[in-house]
Amino acid sequence: MNFRLVWPVVMLALCLKAPVAVAAGLVIEHATVLPMTGAAPLPGASVVIEDGRIAAILPSGKAIPRGHKRIDARGKFLIPGLTDAHVHLMSDDMARLYLAMLGLDLPTKTNTQDAVLPYLANGVTQVFNLQATPGGFAQKAQIASGKVLGPTILSAAMIDGDPPNWPVGMTRVARTPEEGRAQVRKAAAEGYDLIKPYSQLKLETFTAILDEARKLNLPVVGHIPGRGQDTAKFVQPGLGMVAHAEEFAQRTSSPDPSLIPRYVLLAKASGAGLIATLTLDDRLLEMVRDPNSLKARPELATLHPTVRKIWLEHNPYVSRATPDYIAFIERIVAFNKLLVKAFADAGIPILTGTDAVVPGVVPGFSLQDELAALVAAGLSNDQALTAATRAPCEWIKSNCGTVAVGMRADLLLLDGDPLADIANTRRIHALVLGGRLIEKAELDRRMAALTAR
Repeated sequence: MNFRLVWPVVMLALCLKAPVAVAAGLVIEHATVLPMTGAAPLPGASVVIEDGRIAAILPSGKAIPRGHKRIDARGKFLIPGLTDAHVHLMSDDMARLYLAMLGLDLPTKTNTQDAVLPYLANGVTQVFNLQATPGGFAQKAQIASGKVLGPTILSAAMIDGDPPNWPVGMTRVARTPEEGRAQVRKAAAEGYDLIKPYSQLKLETFTAILDEARKLNLPVVGHIPGRGQDTAKFVQPGLGMVAHAEEFAQRTSSPDPSLIPRYVLLAKASGAGLIATLTLDDRLLEMVRDPNSLKARPELATLHPTVRKIWLEHNPYVSRATPDYIAFIERIVAFNKLLVKAFADAGIPILTGTDAVVPGVVPGFSLQDELAALVAAGLSNDQALTAATRAPCEWIKSNCGTVAVGMRADLLLLDGDPLADIANTRRIHALVLGGRLIEKAELDRRMAALTAR
């Protein structure tokens, strides 16, 4: 963290800003603020929130606007809300398509509040839904309207080649460059925020998708098609984020750590960042080594019963857990850690993402696991926290991810310093979502009710 930017910068910003309005709002007083802007922590600061935004950051002793609700945060640490940049929200239509693909006849009725509550309970205030469907758009609208309490959702349209890896409805198909461009334009017209190219695309179609997305100012996050082909042809300008570290691990028949320096150079040259999803393969390895390990995890009680039944009784990964497959996943896990550390050392943007609800990856809880996994891979606590706060918001050019004037008031109040120990992001004292204070007791009550259901 850059400690050269301290109180003088904050005070200058305050001097340039119009006086704080006296309308009712929220003030979090006497906290140690971790701005995640590159500035030093601000001890004893008070953060003024009005109309869902951060209106001011006041040093200790500065007068607080009258009429605001005040929260005494002595001994607490205030950070931006966390982002999971790779999730798959379970909606009714998504469930129907997935169950049909598995050949299962199970209940598909979902509840948006139940689906998103575990994210909030774990401090996740923003998610990238990387396989969005019309049902996912309905969930997004429920949250945006205030009918459901949930994180900000960015929706990605998945575009694959022919035959696609997933059923049509979960993905779109583009066989030619012209079809690829048309699918991007269609997604833009439908209101998608992101484009997600997938694994079966031909190089020419993949390139056309990136170009059309650039013209329409749609960020691209996706897989690297053409496994076994020249990676340099696919990691090209316009591929904003690679969706998994394992995308590089699987460019060759067996993960090859000697190629990591080349992958670093390719990413640097193309401008591609990385969504690590380390916890995805960590959990996968845990499952295939010991299928019973899933049953011992209490957070599974927060899953939709159908999802839990699939994980425990119809798990597609466990069903192929041969010694060779386990050894292969072990090599991927080892490769991923080396790659993510090398990318971070090279200054390539890293974002936290988990791939929830892939079997073993529990929404919300997995983001906390991902932070721990990044630190275990060699990133500093600051680098890991940046990957979950400022970096995702910078990439999508959104007013979030830092504690700064004008930013969206999605914040976490913690009982411990996450820069001293990343595990302190789990010690949530309160959540601020769009300026609304949600006490830990309320989160606990809602989670207990979800578990009971």
